[in-house]
Amino acid sequence: MAAIVGQVRDAADRRLSVLPKADIAAAIEQTKAMISSVDVQPAECKELAAAGTVPSVEDATMAIGMSTDTATGAVTALSLLAGLDKGVLAQVTDPSEQLAKCSSMTMTVSGMDVAVTITPVTGVTGLPGAVAYRTDSALPDGRTQSMVRAQVVHRGVLIASVASGGETEADAVRRAGALLDSAAALVK
Repeated sequence: MAAIVGQVRDAADRRLSVLPKADIAAAIEQTKAMISSVDVQPAECKELAAAGTVPSVEDATMAIGMSTDTATGAVTALSLLAGLDKGVLAQVTDPSEQLAKCSSMTMTVSGMDVAVTITPVTGVTGLPGAVAYRTDSALPDGRTQSMVRAQVVHRGVLIASVASGGETEADAVRRAGALLDSAAALVK
């Protein structure tokens, strides 16, 4: 998986930086600890609120690559997961019900409420079964953080990309889709 991620190039034609396995394991544990301390309402949206984490990766092979454009502030990340349970893959391929239920939620982190809205995004990629959505988090200081997440199960591998920052939402959508397309072309 890491070899595939290392071949993918970002929108500026730079190879992604592949995270070492130890860093991935540490990030997963930190994310699980953080998510367990967050209150999400409605409660059934907690998994979606953790966008970017997978419920069970113990038996999976995982690789993550990242790219940051310091000039625009654009951050793009790609993850590949192979060996996931078919039940997990089924949830990924059709999250429409969960996206509809969780289009508006509240996350309470360290006593601060963060309003989160999720909006489906179309036209990210032509890959069959791909799903994309935009997450907007309204922070207590009035700022809004947005990211576009796109994902697809291709040949049994969960390919997910996240794009944030940059010049426009259209740019983030394009970057997320380009990573999906590039990775899918390499998954044999």
